[in-house]
Amino acid sequence: MLKSHQVIGAGVAVAGADKLLGDRAYQGMFRHLGWTQNQMRQVAAAEVLGGVLMILKPTRRLGAAIVLAASARVLAAELGAHDSKLAASRGGVLLAALGVLVAP
Repeated sequence: MLKSHQVIGAGVAVAGADKLLGDRAYQGMFRHLGWTQNQMRQVAAAEVLGGVLMILKPTRRLGAAIVLAASARVLAAELGAHDSKLAASRGGVLLAALGVLVAP
């Protein structure tokens, strides 16, 4: 049976991989925020790395911290762009990663 940190980690890693592969919806979202392709790829790489690390119990907290840092930066940009819809989704990612970070 999969543990919650594994499911969350896998989801974050897949979302990061979509960004790395150039998913058009993500490209548009980051363009809307005024970010470059390179900046999107940096966030994506952090999500893939953090997500994979979250899957493994010994490194799950490190992975959660990486995802929290990357997501906090994106959330700040979303709030700066007054995009509450994107910010709400990103807030969910932050809460999930925080849950992994503080879980026993």
